[in-house]
Parts: sequence; C-alpha cells; structure tokens
Amino acid sequence: MNDDIVKRIRNFNRYYTAWLEVMNKEYLKTGFSWTESRVIFEIHICPGINATELCEHLNTDKSYISRILMKFEKDGLLTRELILGSKGLKKIWLTEAGEKIAHQINMNGNQQIVDKLKMLDDDICVKLCEAMEFIEKVLRENDKGGTRE
Repeated sequence: MNDDIVKRIRNFNRYYTAWLEVMNKEYLKTGFSWTESRVIFEIHICPGINATELCEHLNTDKSYISRILMKFEKDGLLTRELILGSKGLKKIWLTEAGEKIAHQINMNGNQQIVDKLKMLDDDICVKLCEAMEFIEKVLRENDKGGTRE
C-alpha cells in the first residue's frame, strides 16, 4: 500500500471522528464519554453479555472496560450475575437507570445524524449509506481474512 492511500484513509478517519463528535467530553449530551456510551449501548443490545465478550465486541482493553463497569455498577447503571459453573464469569445487565441512558444515547445518536444530514436529499443519503456499507463489507472481509470483490 502506498503512502498516498494511507494518508487519504487517515485524513478521512480524522475528519469522520471529528464529524461524529466522538472526542467531546460528553458524547451525545449524555454526560458520558464515547467509550462509556458504547459500553452502555453494547450491554443494552447484548443483555447478559460478559466482560470478556464486551472487550471482544469493542476491541478494547480489559482493564479499561473493567474500570468503566465498576463505575457503572457503583452508579447503579448495571448489575452483574455470576454464571453458574464458570470460574467467576458474570453476566452483565443494565438496570432501569442504565436502560434509560441507553435509550437516550440511541435517540440522541439518531437525532445527531438527522441534524447533520438534514440538508441532503434521500438519493444522496442512500448513496452515502451504500458507500458506508461497502467500507464495512471490505473491512469485515479483511478482518476475517476473506477476499475482496
């Protein structure tokens, strides 16, 4: 891969993360960082997930996730339940307060996209989605060691 390709991809990544506002201290006006918001939302969409699976889903450091989970448990946003027969593995569930925040993250995320793309017509939005789906497909195939089209 030549240097120009690397530079173009990195330029896009920097633009896109800034566009999504993931670097803001309070992502989506929730009072949580982007990573914290993703942890809450991942537990919401995968109720009963364990910490190891959560780290794999988010490709995130175990100690970082552990600190976030301890904070959320202390704040009453989640509970953990020991999996019988496991060696300390625990299922993670959002509490009612955690579910409320997950719904807020989802609604605010949807509204963020509506607000940022409201000036585009549906045809352009469909093309944008197709381009995003292509990027995801290529990256997923690369992660699996698959072949490209």
